[in-house]
Amino acid sequence: MVASKETRKHPPVILFSPARKTPTYECEVSLESMSKFQLAAVLALIFAVGAGSSYAVFGTNLVEFSSSDEGFSISADAYNGTNRYVMVEVDEGDNNEEQQVEEIFHLFSFSTSNMDGLVVWDFADGTTATGSDVTHAFETPGHHTVTATITNGNDVETRELTVTVDLDSEVEVDNMECVCAPTAKDTIIPLSEHDGTATLEGYVMVEHDGSSESCALRNPLQECHLRVVYELLDEEQVTMTEVLFDDTFRSNELVVDFDFEDVVLEEGQRIQLRLETDQVRDWHKPMGAWTTTAPAAA
Repeated sequence: MVASKETRKHPPVILFSPARKTPTYECEVSLESMSKFQLAAVLALIFAVGAGSSYAVFGTNLVEFSSSDEGFSISADAYNGTNRYVMVEVDEGDNNEEQQVEEIFHLFSFSTSNMDGLVVWDFADGTTATGSDVTHAFETPGHHTVTATITNGNDVETRELTVTVDLDSEVEVDNMECVCAPTAKDTIIPLSEHDGTATLEGYVMVEHDGSSESCALRNPLQECHLRVVYELLDEEQVTMTEVLFDDTFRSNELVVDFDFEDVVLEEGQRIQLRLETDQVRDWHKPMGAWTTTAPAAA
């Protein structure tokens, strides 16, 4: 006597996923007892349920599983920001200049879509913060990776995003004198000491600021003069120079534009502008302003 093969029928069970807010269906179906038409009907039902479902076949049973929670996401109010650097060189008349520096850092706001659990933010600059909504400012220009980790019981999830910080700089240095004068001092505009590759674009301007005759009224032999030299320093030693401007002029203001693309600096290196005049009657007040793009890894 051969035992008959019993086929058990299981009614479909409707499940509700709190994360999805939509019903999912879980059922077991015997494929062995199905005709081709019945099998086609089951497959049609699966596609009719809609995208987002997942299925697995175990032996002759076709089982659907509800999709997992999508987790959490993080965002920033802006993905680009600009810091500001202002330096003014002050001389009280003793030829001993004092640098007064003001730095303003762009403040980013970061948030997460999930409130369930403890969120820890790591800004990769030695600082961290906790909470679903936090703010942070980066002191150095660059491409900064922000990591958020959420812990809920035994579940730990991590998300990352990147923000970019550029730098606007403005420098006003003390009056320059002729290099021939005994009291002549170096007139330096520090440009950057970034690590990596960056582009700098801006200008340097000198304005005649003294008791001597203005540049516009001088005779050809006493015209105002300016030399602008770009310098690369390594461990405070000048290793490369390039003359950007070296000429006379007949106006009380002179502007020299510059654009340095893909400047690569390594640790211990920096770049600067050196300003000089060969005219003993010159008494120029120099300043400069420029933008440094966020350095990228060399």
